[in-house]
Amino acid sequence: MATDIVVGKEGRVVLPKKIRDRYGVKEGDRILVREFGSQIILIPVDRYDKPTKALHGSIRTRKKIDEPKEFARNYMQRKLAEEFA
Repeated sequence: MATDIVVGKEGRVVLPKKIRDRYGVKEGDRILVREFGSQIILIPVDRYDKPTKALHGSIRTRKKIDEPKEFARNYMQRKLAEEFA
């Protein structure tokens, strides 16, 4: 689905209501902006009251991870790159 929108003052864009409703995007929600080739991709970001609790057990490792945040960040970047490759 393609929708034509206008970039407003300070680079702001308004997502059409149909798209906001379809993906459950509400005022104050965060959206990840990614560049992929010559495209701009918007990805809704789920928010949790306790993000570490939501992530607990989502990544299995064979050895101890010294920097879990950095490891998780790199893991998600690789997964997104694979998804949009």
